[in-house]
Amino acid sequence: MTFDTAHLKPRYVPHKTMEEGWTYISVPDDDTIIGVRIAVTKVMKLLNPDGTQAKDATGTPIYSFQSTNVVRTLTREEYQVEKKRRVTE
Repeated sequence: MTFDTAHLKPRYVPHKTMEEGWTYISVPDDDTIIGVRIAVTKVMKLLNPDGTQAKDATGTPIYSFQSTNVVRTLTREEYQVEKKRRVTE
């Protein structure tokens, strides 16, 4: 669903990362695995012009965020080691 947020004002809110994870992608024709993880760097609460929390049609509060992608390139052997490490955590 798309929202018209042009009239909304973002306000920074502190956040705490509770869980994060990697997505691993196999590249055909070579021995490469690409790992991608999104790291959220900033969370903003969107406010109406009157200062109240903006909400969507279902009443859910609307937030926006900034993030960066963290990328790792692994060999298949390195990926297998990483996979075993995750299982033991």
